[in-house]
Amino acid sequence: MSRQPMTKWGVGRITLLGDACHPTLPMLAQGAAMAIEDAFILARYLRDFSDVGEALHRYENVRIDRTARMVKGSNDNAERFHNNELANAEGAPNFIDREWHPDRVKSVTTGCFPMMQRASKANY
Repeated sequence: MSRQPMTKWGVGRITLLGDACHPTLPMLAQGAAMAIEDAFILARYLRDFSDVGEALHRYENVRIDRTARMVKGSNDNAERFHNNELANAEGAPNFIDREWHPDRVKSVTTGCFPMMQRASKANY
């Protein structure tokens, strides 16, 4: 069910946004938010650059890393939430201790949401 992040979204004056270029499983609940972010950034670049191709290229460059992290994070969570180790009494405690350790959770969420920390400094 999961898909790997796309490495390119557009060509020339044509591009994709939202689930068309970064479909996620519902394991981070970020699909709609990323589409709204795409639309906001794309609108800004189309407003600020008279060359549409340049605007679309900049939009892709600024968005692709974040959306790839979210797609990968969603895929990882699908494996985490539906892991076979959780189905047996012996494996479940070890799995939970390993996957839900506070340090692990912090590293996963920081990897998926660094844009929140930089939002006020971004050059849109």
